[in-house]
Amino acid sequence: MVKKIRLLIHFVLVLGLITVAAGATAATIHVPGDYQEIHDAVQAAEEGDVVLVAAGTYNDCTHETEGPGSTPACVIMKSGVTLRGAGPDDTIIDAELLGRGIFVENVEKCSIEDLQVTNAFAEIYGAGILLRHVGNSVRIENVKIVENGDGGIICINEASPFIKDVVMIRNYGKQGGGLAIEENCHPSVYNCLVDDNAAPSGAGVFIRSGCRPLIVGCTISNNVIDADFGNGGGITIQSSEPIIRDCDIINNITLGSGGGVAYVDGGGGVMYHCLIQGNDAAGNYSYGGGVSCSQSDPELSHLLILDNTCSGFYAEGGGMDFAFTPSPTVRNCTLSGNATGENGFAGGMYCQFGANPVIENCIIANSTAGEAMVCASGGNPTTSCSDLYGNAGGNTLCGVDGGNNFYTAPMFCGNAGIEYHLDEASPCAPENSGGCGLVGAEPVGCSYDVAVETTPQAHRALGNRPNPFNPKTSIFFVLNEAGPANVRIYDVSGRTVMSFYRDELPAGVEHEFTWNGRDRAGNECPSGIYLYELEANGRITTKRMSLIR
Repeated sequence: MVKKIRLLIHFVLVLGLITVAAGATAATIHVPGDYQEIHDAVQAAEEGDVVLVAAGTYNDCTHETEGPGSTPACVIMKSGVTLRGAGPDDTIIDAELLGRGIFVENVEKCSIEDLQVTNAFAEIYGAGILLRHVGNSVRIENVKIVENGDGGIICINEASPFIKDVVMIRNYGKQGGGLAIEENCHPSVYNCLVDDNAAPSGAGVFIRSGCRPLIVGCTISNNVIDADFGNGGGITIQSSEPIIRDCDIINNITLGSGGGVAYVDGGGGVMYHCLIQGNDAAGNYSYGGGVSCSQSDPELSHLLILDNTCSGFYAEGGGMDFAFTPSPTVRNCTLSGNATGENGFAGGMYCQFGANPVIENCIIANSTAGEAMVCASGGNPTTSCSDLYGNAGGNTLCGVDGGNNFYTAPMFCGNAGIEYHLDEASPCAPENSGGCGLVGAEPVGCSYDVAVETTPQAHRALGNRPNPFNPKTSIFFVLNEAGPANVRIYDVSGRTVMSFYRDELPAGVEHEFTWNGRDRAGNECPSGIYLYELEANGRITTKRMSLIR
């Protein structure tokens, strides 16, 4: 009997604990309100709690990150806690140059959302946000990282967070002005803007030492190397193997090699379906206005490498430069409109010091200064199924002729927004290339509907031009059936900033709305990534664009 009573008491106690646990709910802790300082609220929070920070500027940068006398931070994150602001232009953590913004180490299942970090600084690994020893359950979303010293975001020591819709602008670092990924880190980075940052190496993004990040849909623009011989105006990849796809790498500048992208000292991985345009290797002895590969072997495919320059006096390889071995595979890329320096060589590709890249199904055309290809000091590429045409310094192939190369106008479409699609009669089209398949990066077809995914029985050709843009862009589309159409523009927080509506539009012709970069109140929208969606005929299609001021 006693045993039965004890079992009954035990059952009641367990049931009570289960009931209490089931009734427990995550709390929302308000700043200001429950706590005046963000850090105090985060430290008081329990797993699952949300620290909700009202609009305002917060300056409490006093919390030592690594023991007495160490660099302080405004906020030290805690496992299981969500830190959420009122928006990246409304909730501002200002470190006042006294230390780091947010310190994230040895935590999991936490999130940083909807806020801004500015004026962080430290002598070593300053960073607006510094991450160490964390996995992908740590998330950073819809955050703006502005004007921080020694880096915007730094991932180091096996940090692999999830980073999405983050704007990193006007930061400075010793390497990786906007984003540094170092020492066996594998973050996932989506739809970010890395703009107008500076560093001696990797002005926009720096990746090194065994890292394998995934970088998708990002715009990396207007970043500047500020030291002689520094590499990678947009991205530097050293001893790492990133996957980079669907990114725009534009208008970056280096004083060393790789105006857009520099692979150095064992850089590898894969880059595909990216636009590399308007970058400059500006040092007197720079190499690779668009892409530079030294002792590296990435796989590069379906890249548009356009209008890059080597403006330095002896700079060489306007589109691409390859040096030393191993060397990459370059497949289905279009190089057009690139230029070498005043006393340099190769508007298209320069191969030197034993580099032996494999070049397949590429177009090297219309270099405004320099030859299609130049080989020097033992450079020995193997080129096959490629079209060399219209280069100012000549179209001679150097190295090993792998066969099926030709020297004919590629017949680009020339329409705004799809300038490098191929006419159906192009010798680079699969039907005309003598068994080579598609030559170049872009598909065949000169109408707008081939530039974007189509939506059967609803609408097609949703796109915008230019993209990135400043101050305005045009959104274009074609309806498959006549009817009303609604175009809405959102910022990355989901706020509608502008909309356009027409109650009746005809089918089969192109329609266009122009957005001037302002919201419905007439205020200028800040630099960043914006989503635009078309709703018509019962279907919705959404795409991304970048405003750069």
